[in-house]
Amino acid sequence: MKVLKIKQNSEEWLEFRKGKSGGSEFKDLWIPGLPLKSKIVDFLERDGQELPPADKRLKVEDLAAMLEPEELAELKLNSDPKKKYYELIASEVARPLTPNDYVDRLNGKPFNEMERGHLLENDAIDAFTERMGQNNKLIINKEPGVWVRDDNPNIYISPDGAIEDENGNILAAIEVKCLASWEIIKAYLTNQYPQEYEPQVIKYFVVNERLERLYFLLYTDLIPGLELQVFEIKREDVADRIADAKAFEDAIMERILADIEKIKEIGF
Repeated sequence: MKVLKIKQNSEEWLEFRKGKSGGSEFKDLWIPGLPLKSKIVDFLERDGQELPPADKRLKVEDLAAMLEPEELAELKLNSDPKKKYYELIASEVARPLTPNDYVDRLNGKPFNEMERGHLLENDAIDAFTERMGQNNKLIINKEPGVWVRDDNPNIYISPDGAIEDENGNILAAIEVKCLASWEIIKAYLTNQYPQEYEPQVIKYFVVNERLERLYFLLYTDLIPGLELQVFEIKREDVADRIADAKAFEDAIMERILADIEKIKEIGF
């Protein structure tokens, strides 16, 4: 063990911690418990050597004991790492978020993450337009309005942009997210947009029954090289979930409206 003469909470200490695992960090990095039994069996049989039937019937704890510590760690990391994993990477590669960077664009509004997202939406769409290249037959509409379902006026979506042809026909929708640096990094490393937004993604295709394509943009001004990530989602990618999503939203909105009326009757 080495002992470094660094005072806790000093600027030197804060700089030293970037991208490293200390006690507090490891608490949030550690993945407790054991992998699924099936995952351990697959790992032990990875070289084509099948486990004896008796071994396959062992408890997960006994199967895990067959692994070296490094192998168990590898298996655990094959699952999705914790948030702190990506935060540690972000601390090393992303510049800090500084509210003063946006003062001249806020027009007197107080800074918050939502306002930052709104400020960067145009930058994201401009970067996306540049990446797409010139196409005189396509128009990027940054103000596509609010889209409302034909059969239910209480269900809508507000796209950040739309791609239209020269006749105004909608060819694709654009959704922009300007997230925390750790989320931007996770999306890049997993090659997947954050799955908590999947209901929103599906809803585009519910509200607009003719929509065939959605461009889900992740944008940041804090990580050089990762400014723009583009995830293209086609209707066919989510087709098996559209009907369920539509039925669920119809049902829950019907219940919400009924409860609103119930409470209004009490007060009025």
